[in-house]
Amino acid sequence: MTVIKRSRANTSQDLAAAIEKLCPMLESQKEYDAVADLKVASDTIKNAVEGSKEHKAAVDTVIDAFEGDHELMAYTHQRDTDQWTEVEELSHQSARVLNLARRLR
Repeated sequence: MTVIKRSRANTSQDLAAAIEKLCPMLESQKEYDAVADLKVASDTIKNAVEGSKEHKAAVDTVIDAFEGDHELMAYTHQRDTDQWTEVEELSHQSARVLNLARRLR
């Protein structure tokens, strides 16, 4: 088996893409302030130089959305169910965003 390591640039691109997928799900949960913060952070992550102060601040904003005032961490918890529903998709996508952001921290 070959293990391919992710570069920080790939992780940044994946994080921005994951945020774009997560935002509509959060909008359906009426998390409008969190969505606004995540969209600004995503734009910065896409456009700022990797490792710059702006890039690091954007990653911190993403993590803070989960651990801070927006409390998005609640969406990362798995639910016991036999069906793949919007809740499971939201859980999966939020956990992905958080894990990618932590990887860049």
